[in-house]
Amino acid sequence: MINDFAMDPTVRRQLHVIKSLQSRSDDTVQSLYAQAILEYSIYQFKKTKLIEMIDDALKEKNEAKFYEITTEYKQWIESHKKGKTVKEDGFELHLQF
Repeated sequence: MINDFAMDPTVRRQLHVIKSLQSRSDDTVQSLYAQAILEYSIYQFKKTKLIEMIDDALKEKNEAKFYEITTEYKQWIESHKKGKTVKEDGFELHLQF
C-alpha cells in the first residue's frame, strides 16, 4: 500500500486524476492526452524557436534584438512557471513545464 503521507502532493494529485480518469470514457481520456501533447509541443517549439532567435541575434551582434528576444523568452518561461490546466468533461489535468 502506498503511504500517502510520504508522497509528494503533486504526485498524489496526479495519481488521483489518473484514477478518476479510469471511470471516464476513452474519448475524454484521449482528449485530455491530446491537449497535453499539444500544450507541451507548443511550449517546446516556441522555447526552442526563441533560443534560436537569441543565438542569431548574438551572431549578428544585434544588441537591441538580443534584449528584445531575451525579454520575450523570460516572459514565455515565466508564463508557464506554474504549469497549465487542460479540461475536458469536468476533468482537469495539470501540466508542469
